[in-house]
Amino acid sequence: MKKGTMLLLCLTLCLAFGTKVFAKPVRVGVLPIVDALPLYVAEERGFFKKLPRPVTLITFRSAVERDAAFQTKKLDAYLGDLISAALLKSRGFPARAVSIVLGKKPEEGLFAILSSPTSQIRTLNDLKGKHVAISSNTIIEFVLDGLLKAHGIPQKSIAKQEIKSIPIRFQMLMNNKIDAALLPDPLASLARVKGAHWIADDGHTNLSQTVLIWNDSFIKSNRPFLIKFYDAYNKAVVVINHDHNAVRPLLVKKCRLPKPIANSFKFADFPLTSTPSKEEASAVLSWLGNKKLLANPIKIDDFIARENLFKQH
Repeated sequence: MKKGTMLLLCLTLCLAFGTKVFAKPVRVGVLPIVDALPLYVAEERGFFKKLPRPVTLITFRSAVERDAAFQTKKLDAYLGDLISAALLKSRGFPARAVSIVLGKKPEEGLFAILSSPTSQIRTLNDLKGKHVAISSNTIIEFVLDGLLKAHGIPQKSIAKQEIKSIPIRFQMLMNNKIDAALLPDPLASLARVKGAHWIADDGHTNLSQTVLIWNDSFIKSNRPFLIKFYDAYNKAVVVINHDHNAVRPLLVKKCRLPKPIANSFKFADFPLTSTPSKEEASAVLSWLGNKKLLANPIKIDDFIARENLFKQH
């Protein structure tokens, strides 16, 4: 084939399929958790393939690794929480929470306090004078403080025990090495199945929101893409909510739902996209401020997106 003919063919293909083939992928960091399900569904069902730029989901083993990748500009967005978004913003990183993934309603809460299988602890009042394993200065500690406050339990009446690794925290709880621990689902549900005692959860108190956090500059220069991205995301939400069992295999494969509860684990419907509320953001800022964790003072609009990037639904 002549060079000129080959060039003409390439140009024709580019016009036929657009420039997506050559477009830089949009990199989204995720953890293998239930909260990431809509992103995995959108990927598996091909909803992301219809976007003007390819979307690459990058899985991390820990939030520390994920945050480091975002800080070094290896990610355009990541699945996280308002605590991490505010902390990064206060340290000068261009992080902005755009949409709620889970936690729009209290019943979507995914955190619980459990006591060890041999423990006599059954209520929050029983925790007085006991140790509760957490990861400090994170959404885990924020939820614990919120639950204690909601039930009138003084924070000073319990001892917070630092165990950052969630799997290690789980194992120590199940081996009766600690009095109690705060765990996210599905590990919380797995712990209960294995004999741990369910003390309290944030299913009635709206404390935790999982959010998609984007790089500020990406938001400013990619508004049309983001509108289409969230349209694809919402299609995945509709698929999930229509039939939870249809996506359960993906929940096991990608979100690492433990096999002992693979068939019994119940999860709430995912909400269609919306922006975190000022009340939720204000509560986070107040908590971080009281603990003196903000490197620099920030306002709500500094780490919560103001742009409307969602189609009406």
